[in-house]
Amino acid sequence: MLWEQQGPILFLKPKGWVVEREEDEEGWRLTLQSPGTAFLLLTGLGDGMDPAEAAEATLDSLQQDYPELESTPVEETLAGLPASGFEVEFAYLDIYHRCKILCVNTQEGVLLSLWQLSDIDADDYEDAINELVQGIRLA
Repeated sequence: MLWEQQGPILFLKPKGWVVEREEDEEGWRLTLQSPGTAFLLLTGLGDGMDPAEAAEATLDSLQQDYPELESTPVEETLAGLPASGFEVEFAYLDIYHRCKILCVNTQEGVLLSLWQLSDIDADDYEDAINELVQGIRLA
């Protein structure tokens, strides 16, 4: 893994993963896509939103698409800061998916992290995505 910086985020990019960055008037989005189904989405939500409310809104959005999902609240760290969020599990097209939502307050506003992987390739990408998320730093 090599260190890479995209905007305010510094992270260890796993070999073979593709990085895409988008910006618009609402903020920025950074997507890291594995060669399989695993991905990480980082979004700068700006000021004016509570991290816990942002995590809840993200969970609500997922529940609209996957009404049978199961979620558990979590308190962890993201970029070395206290983060609120949810561990999420759901089935889609007979494939089991795991997802984690974390939101944290930074000097630039709320940072949302959402990663997801499926049981199809969890053995290949679970360690990489955990290392990726744990290694996120603010530049």
